[in-house]
Amino acid sequence: MAEKNKTLVRFNVQNVKYAVPDASGGFGAFQSMGTSMKIAIENDSSTKSIYGDGKRIVHIVNEKGKTATLTQNNVCDAYEVAMGRKIRTAQGLADIKQLKNILHVIYFETCGIDEEGAMPIAKTMLYGVTSTRPAESFDQNTDDINESSFDTALEISGTPLLAANGANYKDDKGNEVVVWQMTVTPDDEGYDIFGSEVVLPKMAE
Repeated sequence: MAEKNKTLVRFNVQNVKYAVPDASGGFGAFQSMGTSMKIAIENDSSTKSIYGDGKRIVHIVNEKGKTATLTQNNVCDAYEVAMGRKIRTAQGLADIKQLKNILHVIYFETCGIDEEGAMPIAKTMLYGVTSTRPAESFDQNTDDINESSFDTALEISGTPLLAANGANYKDDKGNEVVVWQMTVTPDDEGYDIFGSEVVLPKMAE
C-alpha cells in the first residue's frame, strides 16, 4: 500500500449530522444538524500514581470517554425533538422536560491541505453520544446585526470495537476495546460510504 500524503494543516468543520437508533437495533439515516462554526473535543480522563518503597511504582490512566462542545449558527429543532427536549404542539414548538437520554452518533467533516497541495476531506464519527440542551442568548448592542451562536455540550461514551466476525473485539490481554471516535480520509477503504450511513468500527479479517 502506498504511503499516505501527510496532512499539513486541518481546518473548518462542516456537514454535521446525527443518527439515532432504529427499531431494528441499528441506526437510522443521518439527519442534518444545520451549519456549524466550531467543534471542540477533549478527553475525559484522570490519572493516579501509586507509590511503594518511597518511589512511584505505577502510573494509571483512567479514560472515561470524551466531551465536546458543538457551536452552531442556530439551534437544530429537529435534533432537539429527536433528543426529547422539544415537542411540536398544535400551536408551535415547545421546550419540554427531558425524560430520555438517547445514545446516538454525530458525524462531521474537516478540511485539510496535504504535502501535494491537495485539500482532502476527513470524515469523523463520534460514538455513544448524549447531549444537553443548548443555551440561547440574543443581543443587539451595535448598529449592525449581532449574530448569535449556540453551544451544545456532548458526552461521548464510545462503542465497542467489533472483531471481524461481528463479536466484540478483545486485545491480547482479554480487554474489550472502546472506540470514542473514528476518522477516515480518501485513502481509507469505505471512504465513499462513510457518512451516508453509520459505520461501526470493525477489525479487518
